[in-house]
Amino acid sequence: MAKMKLLLVRSKAGFLVKSFAKYIASDEVDLIEVDPNINAINAVVDGADGIIVYAGFGIEEQKDVIVYIKDKVIEESLLLFLIEGDYGIEDTLSLLTSQSVTHIFRRPVDIKEAALVIRDYVEQDGRKSKKTILVLDDSGAMLRNLKSWLGSKYVVVPANSGIMAIKYISRKIPDLVLLDYEMPIVDGKQVLEMIRTETEFADIPVIFLTSKGDRETVMGTMALHPQGYMLKSLSPSDIVKNVDDFFERNENEKKQKKI
Repeated sequence: MAKMKLLLVRSKAGFLVKSFAKYIASDEVDLIEVDPNINAINAVVDGADGIIVYAGFGIEEQKDVIVYIKDKVIEESLLLFLIEGDYGIEDTLSLLTSQSVTHIFRRPVDIKEAALVIRDYVEQDGRKSKKTILVLDDSGAMLRNLKSWLGSKYVVVPANSGIMAIKYISRKIPDLVLLDYEMPIVDGKQVLEMIRTETEFADIPVIFLTSKGDRETVMGTMALHPQGYMLKSLSPSDIVKNVDDFFERNENEKKQKKI
């Protein structure tokens, strides 16, 4: 399994922080210490699997940083761990959602034990072995549903606009894009055209999501040569099966090419 990348956001590299970093670093985990600054975090967060926030030394006063971390965790489906520091943790928690926090370590914190717990989470999560699916839909409800249905097997990254999707793809190539065909302003066809015009992105597999199953719509979507299409009216189990089947076919094709 590829090495996991974790960020440790802390204000000062004191004794406890240094001890924690020592315990958590391993052959499987690449730990990067970073100051509680949006620009500093943004410079190293690409490709991260999780973020650890040592909520001490006044970090909870930097609300913009906590909100940025929360948005990044939700946007890219990252693990988030909070370690209560000298100033408590309640102010930090008030800026987060329960769904965004993986685990909270409250005082008194056994640094060695906390490091081992986080490593266990990381190893069990096995995020590097999971395929990443970028889901683009203007419906928040549909995004939440797809994340809920597919999240146990895949890393699901939601996007509600073509601009957001292209921005994500420019940073990290997903294994599959589930693309809403009918969207206002920039529709699915235009997004696919933007993806295909960039050589670096041209081979990203795309499956259209559509609420219409009539012949004209189906023919229109397939004329764009996506890897397939799915009706939004399908049951959750059928949607998961379709995605599973796609990846299975894809793996089989890769094996055949190697023969």
